[in-house]
Amino acid sequence: MFKIEQITKEWKEAGAFMAQVDPYGFWDEHCFLTKSGDLGCALQVGGIDAEGLDHAGRDHVVKRFEAALRTLDETTRLYQILFRHNRPEIPHEEYTNSLVRATVEQRAEFLAAKADRLYTIEIFWIVMVDGSYAKAGLLNALSQLPKSPRASLQQLRALFSASKERTLLYEQIERDRLRLEQKVKSLSGQMSDLTTVTLPGAEETFRILRRLVNFRPLKIEQRKLHGMRHLDWQVCDSELEAYRGHLRIARHGLPGTAADAPSCWGHRASQGALGQPQPLCAPPVSGTTQNR
Repeated sequence: MFKIEQITKEWKEAGAFMAQVDPYGFWDEHCFLTKSGDLGCALQVGGIDAEGLDHAGRDHVVKRFEAALRTLDETTRLYQILFRHNRPEIPHEEYTNSLVRATVEQRAEFLAAKADRLYTIEIFWIVMVDGSYAKAGLLNALSQLPKSPRASLQQLRALFSASKERTLLYEQIERDRLRLEQKVKSLSGQMSDLTTVTLPGAEETFRILRRLVNFRPLKIEQRKLHGMRHLDWQVCDSELEAYRGHLRIARHGLPGTAADAPSCWGHRASQGALGQPQPLCAPPVSGTTQNR
């Protein structure tokens, strides 16, 4: 005999996918705010042609990359996102010289014959800073009273006044934004002479986050950012279905792959769109790569 509680247990435990996505909205054109009170921004990083460098050149790149990571303190997290594209289109110019044109066309035909084994990789970094306003509260204000009485009294007054609390939160988020901007500029400055580092706008950052849970190009390219808030709701127009031990992807959503994703992928995805930070062991490397 089955109990009603056992039959309806999975239905009661089911929740919205957007609840697992931490980003809430954009604070300005580049920075986004998360539900947990952190601030982050995206960076698009061009790869480094490691095969074209000798040992000394690669060692120099690694040392510069290590120096760039040292600019990030314990309150800063760096996520690396890689997007792979199969069968890339390799551009080539048209030349009037018949000999040069024949050589270029021969090279293009050679690469087109190997297109099934070629792919390109896009590299994005997400820089996150811990939000200080998330720690605001009565216990935190009382604990900071001996160290900074003026700031603690300001927090206590803000807790009992709605307008002052909004002003205090705005000031704290602005301080976090300036701290994030400083970290991003320092990181970009260390890597600017080695590779290209660009700061995408809100629309492009939205597409980057959307690509984490969507795989069809039409769902990524045709979706526009509607407003600066409710980013979690706008991102989650996805075909992913979360189960206890794995994620399921509709076959028409990701052709050519298995329908059931590995359980380890489901565990990482259940931690949110930005999961636990992964160690960055090597500088970014780009170029059209061949499967081996």
